[in-house]
Amino acid sequence: MSIENITTNILSDARNIAEISIANAEKTKQDIIDKAKLEAEAIIKAAAEKSEKEAEGLKSRKVSAAELQGRKMMLSAKQEVIKKSFNSALEKLKTMPEDEYLNFLTDEIVKIPNCKGTIILNERDKNKIGEKLVKAVNEKLKAEKIVLSDKTIESSGGFVLNNGSIEINSTFETILDSMRDELTNEVANALFK
Repeated sequence: MSIENITTNILSDARNIAEISIANAEKTKQDIIDKAKLEAEAIIKAAAEKSEKEAEGLKSRKVSAAELQGRKMMLSAKQEVIKKSFNSALEKLKTMPEDEYLNFLTDEIVKIPNCKGTIILNERDKNKIGEKLVKAVNEKLKAEKIVLSDKTIESSGGFVLNNGSIEINSTFETILDSMRDELTNEVANALFK
């Protein structure tokens, strides 16, 4: 074997080794690229799913917030209508014809157990019907148990019965306030069926 043959063999072996190495490198490169593509697709898919879930969560939160705001607005509107209903009732009480008003107060006073004492009215009622009211109540009680106070109260109507340390407040405002809690549901049901 000559040097040329040895050189040719070495070059041939080197070429073969180089071709095999290059082919292996190309295959490894392609495997790495394919694996990277699969990983990238998986990352993109996971990111898309995560974004979709986040978008759904955001949408759900926005819808819930809007529904809550809507319920608050509806509740506020209902409360306003109920308030107007009670204000309307107060106006009707305040504008009752005098004879009807006198009968109403008389009946309310005589319903009080052990009815006796001093009746306190607002200034308008004291001047307009005070004496008539005391007379009507005492006639129904068949005794002089009620007297009219010189004092007046700040109210739209109604009365305060004072008997020593006992005071019964039956002003329109107090009557409506005491009824408000128990009637609010009924009024709401009647108005918003």
